[in-house]
Amino acid sequence: MKQIGGKLKQMREQNQLSVEDLANAAGFAKTVIWGYESGKKQVSVAHLESLADYYKVSVDFLLERNQAVTELDFLKVLDLESIKLVVDDRPVNDEELTEVASYLQIKRRLQQQDS
Repeated sequence: MKQIGGKLKQMREQNQLSVEDLANAAGFAKTVIWGYESGKKQVSVAHLESLADYYKVSVDFLLERNQAVTELDFLKVLDLESIKLVVDDRPVNDEELTEVASYLQIKRRLQQQDS
């Protein structure tokens, strides 16, 4: 219980929020936030989801659970319709993806030459 409380406190402090700020933004009482952070109160599923949405992270991240990692080879992506890559709130298109991959390849070759 303390593990999730510590993570919640860390997230709040990293976002430079007071307990009152977070309570107001999340719609919880300050005592609820204090209870969660101190480990004296168990975080409800609904509140956990709300906090994950507020911080724009996954529930697994807040719970510090290992998340499955999917390896994606930029050069082998054939169908961008099944993947939504976004930069500056705009979707990345095929041409931009090719440019990124080319840039990385050139950068890595230059690094190898310098080594």
